[in-house]
Amino acid sequence: MTATSEGPQPGTSQSRLSVAALLTPLRVRLPLLVALVLSVVVGTAAYWEVELFGSSLTASITDNARATAQAVADDIEVNEDPLTRPELGDLLHEFTWAFPSSRAILVVTMQAGEPAVVANTSSTNGKDWLDLARRTIAESQTVTSEPMKSIHLVGVPIKRDGRVWGAAVVTYSLTSVDELWRQARVVVFALVPASVILVTLLLELLMRRMVHRPIGLIRKTMTRVRTGDLAARAPVLRSDEIGAVARGLNEMLAEMEGFHDELQDRVREATVELRARNEELVESYRRVFTLREALARADQMAAVGHMAANVAHQVGTPLNLISGYVQVIRDEAGVDSRVTRRLEIVQEQIAKVTAIVRTMLDRAKPPTAKSRTDLALLLGRVAVMARPKLEAQGVSLDVRRSGEAHVMADALQLELALLNLVANGLDAMPRGGRLTVTVGATDAGRVRIDVADSGTGIDPALLPRIFEPWMTTKTADRGTGLGLSITRDVVTGHGGTITVKSEVGAGSIFTVELPLAPVEEGSETPCPGS
Repeated sequence: MTATSEGPQPGTSQSRLSVAALLTPLRVRLPLLVALVLSVVVGTAAYWEVELFGSSLTASITDNARATAQAVADDIEVNEDPLTRPELGDLLHEFTWAFPSSRAILVVTMQAGEPAVVANTSSTNGKDWLDLARRTIAESQTVTSEPMKSIHLVGVPIKRDGRVWGAAVVTYSLTSVDELWRQARVVVFALVPASVILVTLLLELLMRRMVHRPIGLIRKTMTRVRTGDLAARAPVLRSDEIGAVARGLNEMLAEMEGFHDELQDRVREATVELRARNEELVESYRRVFTLREALARADQMAAVGHMAANVAHQVGTPLNLISGYVQVIRDEAGVDSRVTRRLEIVQEQIAKVTAIVRTMLDRAKPPTAKSRTDLALLLGRVAVMARPKLEAQGVSLDVRRSGEAHVMADALQLELALLNLVANGLDAMPRGGRLTVTVGATDAGRVRIDVADSGTGIDPALLPRIFEPWMTTKTADRGTGLGLSITRDVVTGHGGTITVKSEVGAGSIFTVELPLAPVEEGSETPCPGS
């Protein structure tokens, strides 16, 4: 398993550690760490074992030399008769066989103040040996000399008749111990690396089977999951901690797969809902554009209609007077036939002008194509189109329906008229409020629509003129003053009435009443565009 270097910024110590970890996999670092620990532990233990063995062997040989010297001294002391030189030589040779590490055993006495060798297992007498014997006799106690070229000396005083008679001196060598010590070190320090290597290899084989292989399979599973295969699962090879990790990973992947499937389902549902909302929004935009065009056309037609009506009124009255005078002149007796003919021509032209004015009035009237219209559906569309502006101004809309309400109407013109009333209520509530639209059938066979706002209300002085063309209290960029006039014309064109009640500071209520559509047999057809 390799360590990743995500997280730390380049150039930091954590980044360098991560790079080092990346270059040294766990399967390499772990054996190296084990080998290092084994080398330190086994090497230290072997070194101290060799040192303790050598020290113990040296102490044992030294104790044997001291015991041999003491035994020689004791044998000489217990003999009542002094031993002859041959007897002492035989005695010393027996001890030499019993203590093979001794180099020489000698018995020294003092003669004329100088040490003299009485018996010796060696053919030579070292000066150091005699000096040690002198010290032993002088101090009357066991004396051990410092090592001299791997030769060690130990002297034990010999007492006879309660006084120091001489000294038994034993010389021994530790060369064999040193050689054995050296060989043991060589053997130990040759075996330690081999043992460490062997243990490390065995550990690597065990780790490969018990750790690296299961972890490698878990890594492969994680790689498959990272590429999008959420159905991947890690094999559970054993029931130990790594097996528990694999089972935990599989459970987590199962939950992730379930979450993924659930998320996909929700995304699909949200996509379908969003597509429907988009289609609804597109349809709403389409109707807004249609209503804008209809509103612009209605404004133009209203302006033309009012102008045409004004022109017709201004022109029609003089024409009627002229036509009356022409008729009076024609009826008078004694009028010349030529004058009569000319009066007829004038009457014909007056009729043509009247027809032209009437045609202008007819063309100024908006065409109506009425069909059975459900006001509940129509108000629903009005609410959808007005929702953005309602939310922007903090105005809550409450649409209340009681029973079915169908009218014979031009759905587009009636929708435009109701949208004008809603827009008028919004303009009266610039700081938010509540707009309530109530629709229902009355006992008089009509449909009543109430549009009530909680706005500023209308000045009582302006209330009688509220439906007149060009009548507005808004600025030039907020309205033309034709909205309520167009609404009144649409309502009256559908055989209905519109009234208003208002109280300054409390709000206004516009009430529209339209005749109910006759009941049709069979299924009802929805209004166009609904």
